[in-house]
Amino acid sequence: ANLLYYPHSMTQPQVQNIYTDGACSGNPGPGGWGTRIEFADGQVQELGGRDTATTNNRMEMQAAIAALEFLQENNIADDATEPVTLHTDSEYLKNGITKWIKGWKKKGWKTSSGKPVLNKDLWQQLDQLSQSLNTDKLKIDWRYVRGHAGNPGNERCDEIARAYSHSQPIALKQHSSTNGISTKATV
Repeated sequence: ANLLYYPHSMTQPQVQNIYTDGACSGNPGPGGWGTRIEFADGQVQELGGRDTATTNNRMEMQAAIAALEFLQENNIADDATEPVTLHTDSEYLKNGITKWIKGWKKKGWKTSSGKPVLNKDLWQQLDQLSQSLNTDKLKIDWRYVRGHAGNPGNERCDEIARAYSHSQPIALKQHSSTNGISTKATV
């Protein structure tokens, strides 16, 4: 993963917005995900990845997991003063993590109709990360944003996700720490 580490003693930049998106060529088929983390200092951290055989929903979830892992691994919660807004164009992701997951857990990871919850592994990972960050005093504000509607953050994540799903090169913006180290990542 293309992650930066900020030593605990260093003040981390405030995260303003996170955008996530997933893409799949065929459903199932080769897929990719993209994440864009926007900081208050105007810098950006972009992440992306792929899977050779997956679904669109799994890629949407993987993008959000990558964002939450980034926040956790870089101790972003330590300096958080307000919730971080995570924008997704997946109603499945937003509703799953904010509404449905409580019922699924109570029913032993079964849906209201008694069927096993699809993508249980990723839902459990998202739930664990979300709860861990919340314990660290960082609340995630999950927001739905309409896809392909001209929102720059969402459009960029779509571009990253599609590039990864097709194994095409794409340069990812990397936040540079105070020591001036910055890296460029490509597929």
